[in-house]
Amino acid sequence: MVLWLVAALSLVVLAGAQGVRLQAQRTALDIERLRAESLLDGAVQLVAQRLLVEKNQDSQYKVQRLSLGQSDIWVEVTPSGGLVDVNVASEALLQALLQRAGGLSPGEAAILTSRVRDYIDPDDTPAGVGGAEAAQYRAAGWPSVPRNAALDDPSELRSVLGMTAGLYEIIAPHLGINGQQRIEIDSAPPALIDALTGQQGLGARIRHSPPDMRAGVLLSGAAAEFFSPTRSSGLQTMRLRAFVRAESDRWWLREVWVDLSERPDALTPWTTLSIEPTRRFGKPEQEFAP
Repeated sequence: MVLWLVAALSLVVLAGAQGVRLQAQRTALDIERLRAESLLDGAVQLVAQRLLVEKNQDSQYKVQRLSLGQSDIWVEVTPSGGLVDVNVASEALLQALLQRAGGLSPGEAAILTSRVRDYIDPDDTPAGVGGAEAAQYRAAGWPSVPRNAALDDPSELRSVLGMTAGLYEIIAPHLGINGQQRIEIDSAPPALIDALTGQQGLGARIRHSPPDMRAGVLLSGAAAEFFSPTRSSGLQTMRLRAFVRAESDRWWLREVWVDLSERPDALTPWTTLSIEPTRRFGKPEQEFAP
C-alpha cells in the first residue's frame, strides 16, 4: 500500500509539473506575440505614412523593409486591384484559383465555383455543375444559407457549402474586394501570378522586370484573360501585411486593410478598414520571401 501511495503521489507531482511547463510555454508564446504585434503595428503605421507621401505615384505591389530596434520587419503592400474579387471574377478565374492555388481537382474546382456563384447571385435556383442554394444547404445540414448578395468581406466565403477551413486559408491571401474582373499586373503579388500561370518564379521575374515589359509576358500566356495591363492611379484601398521573425525563429504576421483616402472624422489621415489578429506564419517562403 505504501508503494502504491508513493507511485500515485509521484504521478500527481509529474502531472502538476507538466501542467506548469505547458502554462509557462503558453505564457512565453503570448508575450512573444504581444511584442511582435507592437513592432508590426508600428511598421504598418510607418508604411501607411509613406504611401500617403507617394499619393501622386501609380500604386503597385511592393515590399518595404524597416528596422525597428533590433528587429527587421518586412511589409508587403498590395493594392486591392492586384487581388481576386470573387464578386465579379469570371468562372475561369475562380476555377483556376481553386485548382492551381487551392489544389482542387478540375471537377472539384468547377463544383465549388458554381456554389460560390450561387452563394452570391440573387436567385434560388442552383446553377452550373454541382450548384447549391438554400435547399441544398439545409439538406446537407450546413450551418448557413446563401447570402444572395455580393460579399462585403472575402472571409464570408467560409460559409459556402463545401468550403473547408484549410482551403480558405490557402486562397485567402489572394482575395480582395475591388470591383474589378481582372487583376492589375503591377499590383498582383508574385505568389498569385505563380499560382494562376502555373509557372513558379514568374511573379518574381515580372516584379523585377521593367514596367513596360510586364504586360507582354503575362498577356501572351494561357492566363492572359485573368490580367489587365492598366494600373489604378492615385490612392486606393491597400492591404498591408507585416512580417517579423522573433528571437525564437518563429515568424509572426499582422494583416491590415487601409483606405488611404482622407477622412475628416478619422483619427489618422487614412481609414483602417480591418485588422486581423497577429498570428504565427509557419512557412513564409511559400507566400513571401523577404
